[in-house]
Amino acid sequence: MKAILVLTAIAALAGPAACGRLQVSGKDLTYNGEKVFLSGCNFAWNNYGYDFGNGKYDGTLEQWASEIGGAGGNSVRAWVHVEGDNTPIYDSNGYVTKCDNTGDFENDVLKLLNAAQSHDVLVVLTLWNGAYLNNQNTINLIWDDSKLESYVQNCLKSLVEKIKGHPALAAIETVNEPEGSVKVESSSEYCYDTQLIGQSGAGWTGKGIPMERWLKFIGRQNQVIREVDSGLLVTLGSWGQFAQSDAFSNTRNHYSNDCLYKAAGDNSHLDFYQMHSYDWAALWESKRPSRLNADNYNLDKPLVIGEYASVCAAGTSLRDLYEYAYTHGYSGGWSWHYTATGDCSDTRDTQRDALGQLHGRTDHGTVNFNVG
Repeated sequence: MKAILVLTAIAALAGPAACGRLQVSGKDLTYNGEKVFLSGCNFAWNNYGYDFGNGKYDGTLEQWASEIGGAGGNSVRAWVHVEGDNTPIYDSNGYVTKCDNTGDFENDVLKLLNAAQSHDVLVVLTLWNGAYLNNQNTINLIWDDSKLESYVQNCLKSLVEKIKGHPALAAIETVNEPEGSVKVESSSEYCYDTQLIGQSGAGWTGKGIPMERWLKFIGRQNQVIREVDSGLLVTLGSWGQFAQSDAFSNTRNHYSNDCLYKAAGDNSHLDFYQMHSYDWAALWESKRPSRLNADNYNLDKPLVIGEYASVCAAGTSLRDLYEYAYTHGYSGGWSWHYTATGDCSDTRDTQRDALGQLHGRTDHGTVNFNVG
């Protein structure tokens, strides 16, 4: 008995047992040292912008995590603040004072992570949405460094403190498709010149936010995330290859280390890239991720295809989209989206069925592994 007590005391002093975490090794993602492929779905939202905080959390996302895990998937991408209509809380001058009014926000996110872990599912949290952005207070966070700082000090830090080290927390993505709200303009600075991506359709919301401001917004959040949890990965979901690669004449990598450091300073970089892949007018654009190998983009980090759907894939089945991502050098692929609304979304049945395509596979990275 005395020996057992001594061992128990030693274990208590040593702290909790080490948990697995998603990590980067060269151009691969690993979990517990094993190369993995992130096969899953976008949750995006159940109730757009109102899934976490202020008493709105209803457990639906936990049920969805169970369904994704049960279908053979290992990861989901869930949106958090979205446009800022529910969280965070802004004062009358547009400064963030806290995450929410009820104190539920951080615990709500933690509940999702706990549920996901129980089903061996990893979660990528997407904080903001640049593809569709109407809340002026949120827009002002991008324009005003002091207002952005109020957010990172009064909400982002407390969120990351609550969930840091969680084995089901794969990464935080600061913003989805910022190119939607970017200003298309010329600049003598390569990183801020958006004329090239403008030719491919960037700037569709008309909000006109300069790329330099976007990079500061992204980079400052990346820095704070790393300050609180140095082992947590950060990424960014780009609307396509156009703004995340220097490999082709019609692409430019605005989110390279150099560009983020130029705008925001050290430690503002991404850990892995994420591109979205849809057809255009029922045809594939030749440089889309679902048409090329990951190596064709000449990137030095892992690359995930963050969104695709068979209904916007020039006739390609969803099972084939997963297979292509898995066998052509990508580190993951997520269908859009489990809410099953909008033009480019497959049904939930179709998404669950397609997850079976990679279930149990290990030939290009382990798909099913224990989260914990």
